[in-house]
Parts: sequence; C-alpha cells; structure tokens
Amino acid sequence: MKISVAITSYNQKQHLIEAIDSALAQTLLPCQIIIVDDGSTDGSPEVIAGYKSRYPELIEAIFHAHNQGIPATRNDALKAVIGDYVTFLDGDDRFLPAKLEKEAKLLEQNPQAQIAYSNHYRITENGDRIGVWAEGSPLPQGDVFRQIFAKELPRGGNLIYMMVRYPAWLQTGFYDPHLPRGEDYDMCIRLSKRCRVVYCHEPLSEYRKDENRISRALPSAEKLIRSYYIYRKNLHLLDDLDESARHYIKRKIKKIMQKQIRQAAEEIMQAGQLSEACQREASNYYAKALEDIASLLGT
Repeated sequence: MKISVAITSYNQKQHLIEAIDSALAQTLLPCQIIIVDDGSTDGSPEVIAGYKSRYPELIEAIFHAHNQGIPATRNDALKAVIGDYVTFLDGDDRFLPAKLEKEAKLLEQNPQAQIAYSNHYRITENGDRIGVWAEGSPLPQGDVFRQIFAKELPRGGNLIYMMVRYPAWLQTGFYDPHLPRGEDYDMCIRLSKRCRVVYCHEPLSEYRKDENRISRALPSAEKLIRSYYIYRKNLHLLDDLDESARHYIKRKIKKIMQKQIRQAAEEIMQAGQLSEACQREASNYYAKALEDIASLLGT
C-alpha cells in the first residue's frame, strides 16, 4: 500500500518542524510527503527547502508566491498525490507514530470502506495534552452522512485527518474554492455521502487548540454566511433519504442556524453604539434570516 501525507502550512514555522518530523517518524512510512506552503513570510519556506534537500525522493515541496487560502492549498496537494491513500496534516499539528499504519490496516481489513478516521488528543500551544476529542463510547462507522451533516460528532467536529482512498476523493471532487473557511465540513459532507467509514477509537493525532486559529476567530456573521452557503449547496444530497431522516437533519440544521443568527445579531448590537434606526434594521435582518432558513429547509 502507498500512502501520501499532505502537510499544508501558512506562517507556522514555530510548529512546522514538529509536523514534518511526525510524518517522518511513522511506523509505516509514507511513499510521499507533500508540503504546500501558502505564501509564508516567517521563514517556513526555508525550513521546507531544508527537508526537501535531505529527503529529495520522499518530499514534494510546493510554494505559493502569495497566500491563496486553504482550499487552493489543499487542492494543489491533492493534485500531486501519487499514493493509493491520502491524509492531511496541518502545519501546527502532529501525527502519533502509528497513525498511518493503524488507519491503513483498518482500510485493508474493511475493503467496503473508503475512509478511516480516528480519535485525537487536544493539545495546548505548548504541546501539552489537555484531553481527547471523543470521550466515552466509540464514534459511528459505516454510513455516517447523517451524523456529519447534522454536526453530531464531538464538539461539532469533522473527520479530522481522515485517511481516504485517493480514487474516492477524485470521484467526490476537491475542495470548494468559494469556501475560504468551513472547507473541511463541506468536504466531509460530500465524502460521507458516497463513502463508507471505519473508526479507530485510539487517539492517533494531536490537534493544537490555538485560540488564534483561523477557524476559531471568525465573526459570527461570517460563520452564518458560510453555513448558509454550505447547507444551500448540499441540501440536494438529502433528496434520496427517507422522510424521517430528511426531517431530522433539517431540524438540526435549523437549530444550528438559529443559534448562529442570534449570535450574529448580538455581535452586531455589541459592536458599538448603534442608533435606534440601526437597531431596528438589525432586528429586521434577524427576522428575515429566520424566514429564509425556514423557507430553505421547508420547515
């Protein structure tokens, strides 16, 4: 079996060496490590070039002259894949040594599955472990489309650092270039619609809990717009589900978006001293957004 590891990074020199070294320290070595730098200005390109010179046959280095965003960075990595399987790693996170071996073994033992995912440790900026993503009972396997779409995985998460059979990714399509944020959720929705999934409850990665991370720093209004786009784009994937499943997912989506609308309205109101007219406009926008969500979801 051949596995490609794709590391994407933007101004993450502080942790990038740890990420690359964790891919090199696997008990089952990858056939390829793709490192895509998205226009970093912190010296990351020099770090990557150093690894490329030491491992010229293993490491494929791609450098963007200017920052192009996460979807473009990941799509460039996917286009360079030569392995049968592919898994991503952010430039500030780490794989544990048996990550590739155990997930690849799961896929070998379950030929009907196209995706393997696993638990992970949550770590601080300094690399100290502060907990695990999924506590208690193991997470679902097989058809997990409903759980993904309805955001029922722990902490509303996605299949972080999943290993995917490359042909399945090619059939599903690459990351949406119109989504500078939320691209993981959109991709997981589309992949889980067509792919069966296997799960390893043992933590095999370390995910850095950085409060400055882009995905956590978005204004509520931007999160709302992003969610609306993703749901509107993918709602057709519910068409072949039975009525009860469709209703369940739509009800969950409606609750999520109602919460996001409230948060966005509160954020706007708290951003400064708004005139009475602006407050009325914000209130009207909130009511109209609720109507749009109800119309979109048919509820």
